Amino acid sequence: MSARRLLQLIGINLRRDVRGLLLAAFGVAAGIGALTFFVALGGGVGEVVRTRVFPTDARLVEVVPPRVSVGLFGGVTLDDAAVERLRALPGVAAVHRKMQLRVPAVSRYDGVFFGRRLRMGLEILAEGVDPGLVEADLFEGRRFEDPGEGGAVPVLVSTRLLEIYNGSFAKNRGLPALQPGLLAGFQFPVSYGRSYVTAAAAAGSEVVEQDAVLVGISDRAMLQGITVPLETARRLNARFGEDAKAYSAVVLTAATPDAVPRITEAVRELGFEIDDSQRALAERVGAAVAITTATLALLSLLVCGLAAVNIALSLGASIRNRSKEIGILRAVGATSRDVALLVLGEATAVGLLGGTAGAALGRGAAALVDRAAASFLPAFPFKPESFFLFPPWLLAAAVGLGVLAALLGAYPPARRAARLDPARAIGG
Repeated sequence: MSARRLLQLIGINLRRDVRGLLLAAFGVAAGIGALTFFVALGGGVGEVVRTRVFPTDARLVEVVPPRVSVGLFGGVTLDDAAVERLRALPGVAAVHRKMQLRVPAVSRYDGVFFGRRLRMGLEILAEGVDPGLVEADLFEGRRFEDPGEGGAVPVLVSTRLLEIYNGSFAKNRGLPALQPGLLAGFQFPVSYGRSYVTAAAAAGSEVVEQDAVLVGISDRAMLQGITVPLETARRLNARFGEDAKAYSAVVLTAATPDAVPRITEAVRELGFEIDDSQRALAERVGAAVAITTATLALLSLLVCGLAAVNIALSLGASIRNRSKEIGILRAVGATSRDVALLVLGEATAVGLLGGTAGAALGRGAAALVDRAAASFLPAFPFKPESFFLFPPWLLAAAVGLGVLAALLGAYPPARRAARLDPARAIGG
């Protein structure tokens, strides 16, 4: 039987039982729609976790001194000699040092803050970093280097800190939400050597007043405070008699992500530790999202399985009713393969219809949820514009899975139809 004739027969059979076609496709559409919805939801939430809540770079390895160091000649420190040993490790493309500001600091702001009057004092934590680590995140035309005594210190703040401010702090305090471009050049006073929390630590010390100017927003900036040039942290630590030689961390950039395990092993052999708390937390949250998504997707697949059973029962009944018709087809020259392809072709049409409708249903339900979230959910940190992620492969896979479910359901009836004896079918 020619392909054209086969398609004509499939179309005739489908048009004869439109109601049955729609009922069979509905079960497939329900399962595929739910599956598409939940997989897209898991992908969207996972994307927010990976890119906004816990942004990580697969090539970065953060080296820190060991928490407990026991040795005859003292502990292992991250000094310049250690940095050179780390720089020489195979696979390391770049090395960036970090130094914690080891003196207390506060900021007291009293003035106009983007159109609102603001009086506020807060404790400041600061960390110095090599400019190369954050230079890609500087506002255009800004520089990140120590200005020396008296000049305004260039600082960066974390992208996540700005998100938390906009989503929570600003709303609760009646302050304006801020975009990164508005913050370029914003200046605020900082007093080094003074503390609101541990006043005794600053007693008897001099106080250095030096303004800070915002020059960038970065995922690599310190989350709990401000990030300053490394030489600024070194200068202030030395000014107050604190350690200005040991680094609090060293960030290694691997040449490729594949080199990270070897670098990690070599770092531990040197006696240092790896700070992977952020990556580990991101992986735990991501695993929880993946498990939840997999559970819901499994329920959706169960619905698809039930739809396949329904298709098997429906086609089985249809074949019994059309046994004489199938017998006549065999008598006029149709092969058993032609009969099987006829039944599987009808199932393919059901699967295509159900899969396409299910993918559209899942996409539409996601759009409704996003619209409802935008209208009724209050602003909160890291609230995305969409909670769903629809890569092209997901919609294609949804339609393909619909066809697969229909074909699996149609396989037993197709075999039964192919084995019908023409003489017995015609004779009743």
